[in-house]
Amino acid sequence: MLGATLGPTPFWYATRGSGYTALVLLSAVVVLGVVTSVRWSAPGWPRFLSQSLHRNLSLLALLFLVVHVAASIIDPFAGLTLRDAVVPAGATYRPLWLGLGVVGLELFVAVLLTSLLRRHLRFWAWRAVHLLSYASWPVAVLHGIGTGTDTKSVWAILLVLACVVAVAVAMVWRLLQGWPSLVLLRVVGLGATAAAAVALVTWSAAGPLQPGWAAAAGTPADLLRGGGPSSAPQVPALATGLDDTLLGTLSQSASSTTATFTDTRDNSLVFTVVVAADGSGTLQVTRSGTTLCDVRATVTERVVALCGTVQVTLLNLFTDDSGRVHGTVQTQ
Repeated sequence: MLGATLGPTPFWYATRGSGYTALVLLSAVVVLGVVTSVRWSAPGWPRFLSQSLHRNLSLLALLFLVVHVAASIIDPFAGLTLRDAVVPAGATYRPLWLGLGVVGLELFVAVLLTSLLRRHLRFWAWRAVHLLSYASWPVAVLHGIGTGTDTKSVWAILLVLACVVAVAVAMVWRLLQGWPSLVLLRVVGLGATAAAAVALVTWSAAGPLQPGWAAAAGTPADLLRGGGPSSAPQVPALATGLDDTLLGTLSQSASSTTATFTDTRDNSLVFTVVVAADGSGTLQVTRSGTTLCDVRATVTERVVALCGTVQVTLLNLFTDDSGRVHGTVQTQ
């Protein structure tokens, strides 16, 4: 894979991997919380097993959340700070969706801490805080979809869908327990669950899965210019909606690795990826010899950068037997 040749960024892997792992664990925690709330048990599954697994998965989820936050701060691409990790407002990178992640994390930590201190709290106080877990999970889902660069990947869509289906099924099962007592309340709950699922699918299809989401989500323009703000406005000249095949060459020196790709549908469009020995990467996009942008890039198994307000992703990268490199460019 060309991504391995160019040198993947460990913190980029850590941010993405820990984020999706945390989402899976949080979903499992919510499902087990629902099971525990009705004191369900079976011959092969005693009640204490659900309680113990619920507690241990909560601690494991917290660990992956810490890794996710730390890697996001250390990775220089988005320019996040420690303040951005604890204050759910004011971030320069996709502020709304990043802020939702901070809110979800703080709600989850509050639930976890009160659970660990349960013997020192009144039951009603513990119960009130513990119900926040039902709010922290959907907030985390929205954060992942709105902020993640893998949102359009088939595997990411399937993983998020599996988590949503699992939690929705658990909620429906919980609301049906004890039927028909409190029937009105249960019907309202079932309706709200169905409406929330439909709203999430509709919003995802109309927003994060559409071209142009990177700009609409609030990605800062200074990332496109590879540094701090510029006094002269930069007008994006690269179109969104590209999904073109690339063909190019790979060259290496003692200090860097360079991959130069030509768009096979528009031969005037050239993408040049340079990865230095320290792992930092840049992407230069030119058309007919004119530079459209020369910006910082995150290089893993794919290359991700911002050119003006357009997110550029080079993916499906590989080298054939003749040494030619191939790939696909997508813009949004």
